Amino acid sequence: MEQTGSRKSWEEAGLTDDFIFSKTFLDLKITLELLRRIFPTMTIKGIKILNSQQEIKATHDAKSSRFDIYVKDYDNRHYDLEMQVENNHNLPQRARFYQSSLATAAYIKGKNYIKANKSFVIFFCCFDPFGLGEQQYDVKRIIENYPNYTYQDHEKSVFFDITSHRKTVGPKLQNVLDLIANRKLDEEDDLIIKLKKRISFVKQNQEWRREYMLRTLYEMDIENKLKEGLKQGHEESLKQGHEEGLKQGIEQGIEQGIEQGLVKERLSLITDLIKSGQTKEQVENFLINIRQIDPAEAAKDYQEALDKMK
Repeated sequence: MEQTGSRKSWEEAGLTDDFIFSKTFLDLKITLELLRRIFPTMTIKGIKILNSQQEIKATHDAKSSRFDIYVKDYDNRHYDLEMQVENNHNLPQRARFYQSSLATAAYIKGKNYIKANKSFVIFFCCFDPFGLGEQQYDVKRIIENYPNYTYQDHEKSVFFDITSHRKTVGPKLQNVLDLIANRKLDEEDDLIIKLKKRISFVKQNQEWRREYMLRTLYEMDIENKLKEGLKQGHEESLKQGHEEGLKQGIEQGIEQGIEQGLVKERLSLITDLIKSGQTKEQVENFLINIRQIDPAEAAKDYQEALDKMK
């Protein structure tokens, strides 16, 4: 999972949000059917969920893995399903990292290496991950100059461009991609019916809604710290010899832009907190103690958000 940019509101979020994606595919039957559509030539008897948006670390100082959905089938094959909204141009490296994390479970102590379990990393991308115009990319290691030789390390990565209109995948899998991309699709498909019901169930779960909002708050705080760092860095660069008038103009523009963005984000946050059932006191305490906002400003922002809801 690699979520970048501001999250949508709970009401707007769909399968392209990694949180909604992970909660939707906690349903074993739905995920099993999805895997069967991705790998139609494989016999997948059943699966069990091993991990959903939880961190896995191989060592104390290693980068942790947060899988959107991590499952294992009855033949001990491991699958990691990921939703990727933005192209950060690092998917090959991320796939390698996820594969290395899956390999920890794929190699069983005391057994020969040849007995290693198969592992699959699957990305659903809201863009063409490699810019080659394909709807689906299957990636495996090969021996250079011998592309027809099967290099059997039992690892495979699959990438889908959900925005593609090529329809080179099977019709049943195409229905799922169309649903994720919010396109017109076969409404009579049993899996699509189940998926829509499941998404509705996820969106009605108040505990998950609160968890989503807390994640959003955390990401907003990170984003605000980044903005502040950029602002300070820009100011430092201006001190190194730029004209005073230019400095003042740029600094004022930056401050105004950041302030307007922060106010808009804060009012949206307060609105969500009010809608979730938080009292006036709870909202203002959050703004004062967590966001470090002046009490008078917190009260003013609360009232402004309340007025806009009327």
